[in-house]
Amino acid sequence: MNNRRFPKAVFTDSRLLTADRHLAHRNVPITIIGGGIHGVSIAIRLLRDMPTAAKSLAIVDRHPQPLTQWRSKTERQGMTFLRSPAVHHITPDALGIVEYAERHNRTNELAPPYSQPSTQLFSDYCKSALAELEAHQIYYQFDVSKLRWDKGAGRFPFRLISKNNEGFRSRCVVLATGTDDCAYVPSEFVQWQRRYPDQILHASQFSVDCEDRRDSKGNRVVIVGGGLTAGTLAKSLSGRGYNVALIARKALKTEQFDFPPVWLGPKALAEFASETNFQRRYEIIQQNRGEGSITPDIMEALLNTPKVDIYPETRIHNITAEEEDLSIRRLRVETTPGVITDVSRVILATGYRFNLRRYGFLTELLTRHQIPLVCGFPRLDTDLQLHPIENLFGTGTIAQLQVGPASGNIAGANLAYERLREKLLSHL
Repeated sequence: MNNRRFPKAVFTDSRLLTADRHLAHRNVPITIIGGGIHGVSIAIRLLRDMPTAAKSLAIVDRHPQPLTQWRSKTERQGMTFLRSPAVHHITPDALGIVEYAERHNRTNELAPPYSQPSTQLFSDYCKSALAELEAHQIYYQFDVSKLRWDKGAGRFPFRLISKNNEGFRSRCVVLATGTDDCAYVPSEFVQWQRRYPDQILHASQFSVDCEDRRDSKGNRVVIVGGGLTAGTLAKSLSGRGYNVALIARKALKTEQFDFPPVWLGPKALAEFASETNFQRRYEIIQQNRGEGSITPDIMEALLNTPKVDIYPETRIHNITAEEEDLSIRRLRVETTPGVITDVSRVILATGYRFNLRRYGFLTELLTRHQIPLVCGFPRLDTDLQLHPIENLFGTGTIAQLQVGPASGNIAGANLAYERLREKLLSHL
């Protein structure tokens, strides 16, 4: 694999962004909340099926540009290649990104064995695809603070209110909010994080480019976790001169993908749909996604660098401060096999625990209409609708109990759109 570092991608075309005041007091047939991979994918597919949908469609997101969170995540971790194969991306063209790479003489950025694209290639392809949204000006920076549903309010029963108290109405709403607000910090780390908030961080708060490098050769960073985020951070930081201790509760697993590919096929999905017990569906998903794994290329890199020490089947008992010097405080990390000293940072690559209640703009809606949840996930119907609310749909991780283990991945956007398509088109 070509591991050269690619420059960061930034979307700068202001035409893509429409100020939220232009939404105020409007009636919008279809609103997608979330401008990430899933929200953008649904919008592009909808426009491909019905180009005139642009007049009836709005994507709202708190960020000024689409895919902001995705770009931020890959940059923070120092990720150079995606885990997903090239056939999974934001447009319905299966070979779209491969053909894009061929046209621009960038096939070296498709890594074997499944042509995984570099993050820069994926970003550039997304930028070209976003031109479809740019032409129609359907993306709005609008930070939703409340979502209300008034069943008897006519053809546009949804009311969306922003942080600055602007509002508009919609006939149909698609939730594509991802897991950004659901970072998981294991209970034993809560007290230590409160004690050393600047040195014990969740991976979602940490950036490899912002780490203090004044004395990087002597710095030791502890990374907690056994998934791809933990492995990617360990690889990135060791490449920048840090000594890294990678601590995992279980033995590290090496897998090319984060769920068995069979879950993209009709047989597994049909069997999943035949299970009527949603608690059992949740358990099936947990069994197939597991607690994280590391791709073969990242694992090989970790095993071949002397700057990374791996501690499998290890637990942390305590974290305390060593004697402070004049420049920086060091931490002492007590683990089952021994003590790790001279630690400048502890990064919790402990993933996310999705719970729809974590999204403040939905609190009133969930309570008032008693939307049933199973372990934080809504019980959607086969059209991905959140009953008892009509025309409120979910995609991405929200749709996990219907779409299965692939729901939150890039491939899950296409699976979700197949369920949503007819319902969405009916509102146009």
